[in-house]
Amino acid sequence: MSTQRSSISGYSGAIMMAALVASASALIGAVGAAIGGAPGALGGIVVAGGLAALLMRIGRLSLSVAAAPVLSAARSSDEPIPSDRIDELTGLANANGLAAWLAEKAGLIAQEGKSIIVMSADLDNFDEIERRYGKSVSDTVLVEVAKRVSTFAGSDGIAARTGDDDFAAIATVVPARALETAEERSGQLVETLCRPVELDSQTIWIGGAVGAAVGKPSEGPEILKRARAAIIEARRQGRGRFHVDAGDR
Repeated sequence: MSTQRSSISGYSGAIMMAALVASASALIGAVGAAIGGAPGALGGIVVAGGLAALLMRIGRLSLSVAAAPVLSAARSSDEPIPSDRIDELTGLANANGLAAWLAEKAGLIAQEGKSIIVMSADLDNFDEIERRYGKSVSDTVLVEVAKRVSTFAGSDGIAARTGDDDFAAIATVVPARALETAEERSGQLVETLCRPVELDSQTIWIGGAVGAAVGKPSEGPEILKRARAAIIEARRQGRGRFHVDAGDR
C-alpha cells in the first residue's frame, strides 16, 4: 500500500508541475507579446521553456527523495535471519538462534500473558548409529528428528538443534495449564523419538530422553538449563522416559 500511495503522489506532483509550466509559459508569452510583439512572444516562449525544464528537474528530484524512505523501509522489514543463528544441516535454529529468540521474544510473550515450556531432548547411543551406518545415514536421522521436534514448538514457538544430537522445542502456553501441558507434550515427544527412522533399504531404531521445565519468558535461559538437567532424571528412570521439572510447585 505504501508503494501505491507513493505512485499516486508522484503522478499528482507531475500533473501539478505541468500545470505550473503551462501557466508560466502562457504568462511569459503574453507579457512578451505585449512588450515586443511577435519577437517578444518568441523570447518569452524560450524563457518559459527554460523555466519549464528547471521546474521539471526540481520535480523529479523531489519525487525521488520522497520515494527513498518507502523503499528503505521495505528492505528493512524483511531482513534475512543471520546465518550464524541457523543449524546448517537441519534448518532449525542453533544455540545462538535459540538464545536470540529468547531475548527478542520474551517481552512480547509476557505481554500476551503466557508462560513458556522448554523441552530438551537427546538421542540414545547416537555415536553408535554413526559408527554403524556412516555419516550420511546419521545425518538423515538427525534431519528426521529435527522434523519431529519442530512439531512440538507450535506456530509461535521455536525448535533448535543445540548440539550434535541435542534438540530443544519451546512452546508458549497459558500459565494455568503450563505444567499439565508440559507433561502431555513431553510424553508425546519421547514417544515420537522412539519411533524408527525408515530409509529405503533399512530401518534405523532410535530412542531418546526428554527433560522439560516451565516458567516466565524472561527466565528463558534458566528454564532451558532446568530442562537439560531434567534429562538426567529421565535417564535414571530408564530408556524412553521423560521428566518435568515443576520448579517451586
